[in-house]
Amino acid sequence: MILPSKTWYLVKFRPATLWRTTTSDVMRAIVLAGLLTSGGMVWACNVPVFRYALERWHPDPYRLTLFHRGALTEAQQALLRPLEGASADKSPANVALRLVDVDEIEDEGDRVLFAGPSTAELPRLMVQYPRGLLNEKPIRSVTLADDTVASLVDSPLRRELVRRLADGQTAVWLLLECGQTEKDNAVAATLADELKQLSQRLKLPELTSAPEDTLLADTPLQISFSLLRVPRDVAAEQSLVEMLLGSESDLLDLDEPMVFPVFGRGRALLPLIGAGITADNIHDSAAFLVGACSCEVKDLNPGFDILLAANWDVLLFKEAAPEELLAARAIESSGKPQLVAIPGGAPSVDSKLSESSAETAAGPRYIASTAVVGLLLAVVVIIALKRFA
Repeated sequence: MILPSKTWYLVKFRPATLWRTTTSDVMRAIVLAGLLTSGGMVWACNVPVFRYALERWHPDPYRLTLFHRGALTEAQQALLRPLEGASADKSPANVALRLVDVDEIEDEGDRVLFAGPSTAELPRLMVQYPRGLLNEKPIRSVTLADDTVASLVDSPLRRELVRRLADGQTAVWLLLECGQTEKDNAVAATLADELKQLSQRLKLPELTSAPEDTLLADTPLQISFSLLRVPRDVAAEQSLVEMLLGSESDLLDLDEPMVFPVFGRGRALLPLIGAGITADNIHDSAAFLVGACSCEVKDLNPGFDILLAANWDVLLFKEAAPEELLAARAIESSGKPQLVAIPGGAPSVDSKLSESSAETAAGPRYIASTAVVGLLLAVVVIIALKRFA
């Protein structure tokens, strides 16, 4: 939250906090159902968060919409080829491109997007965050030209960010400067000092011989932090600056330095801002990244992905793609929680299901039945609390 003093604090969502901040009876029932049923799922491993994200979390694609009128020229089509290749997994940038003829718009979302500012000159590229962020406000609106297309997906600072992450750094801390030299230098000094100490004080979780604790890449597992300063007035970095500032609705209004810890394949945590860039908050962010991965499902973890031009599979996996490594080592890829069956007595001797088919059939039924039971229990508890309150 941002307090009146414009200080940023990390909010840690614990069950008690989530309960107190939820006022709707229906939402409280859902929250309680989730808490009651979560015990049947195992989402944890001892691989540190930053390393699990580096090896197994694919960056979400940014949405690029090209508004045009009529057929594109050969030169315009040539400019789009790198972006089209990205959509077909032939290029490393995490983007998904759509072409929309303004004389044939049918989707209401496209009408709203096209009706926004700076769409007079066509063709025009509109850049939006990945769909999962539920942020429909465009990040950038640029004419279709060689330099603008290149700057959307790549920049010198982003190339350096990719290099450091691929080398195995725990996190690269992007300092988005406010332009006031004294403030920016003070934050940089504080951050550099704290990160140096944390690199020595924090400890990696101990890996076991369990399959889920297996590292897939040969990159050394280490605690290593670094700082990258991002000036706001450098033309080549405008896409990165606007990407960071647009990640939260009120960041544009703040004239303060901001720090975004970036880990994995370019996933940024929400920023520390101004007076909120303290030793405690830096420690909390770093400790989260170094700690054991308590939830392997990417979308249930905080942060957002940065638009980068990086072929991570080539950078990290020289022998094979991560999916092939996971299959070869009998490790389930991330994205779905592992379900642990609760013993219910001796198995039926009449069952003819194979182990694999039984596991497949039991998964959805287990989730559904557990969720229903949890929701019913939650409703009962809510009614009881309201009656005796």
